[in-house]
Amino acid sequence: MLKKLAKIPLILLGIALGFFVITFTIYMFNLDMKATSLLAPWLEKWYNHLDRKQYL
Repeated sequence: MLKKLAKIPLILLGIALGFFVITFTIYMFNLDMKATSLLAPWLEKWYNHLDRKQYL
């Protein structure tokens, strides 16, 4: 039972380290903006079709 409890912090540390590596890689290579630039044409097409109420 004690060995199972001792593994929990190691598992949590591994998950945290993995999350850090993934987010750091996204940050360093600016992958979020690259993904946004790929999605921009579809998003613009979608938002141009929406009805808008414009009151001036």
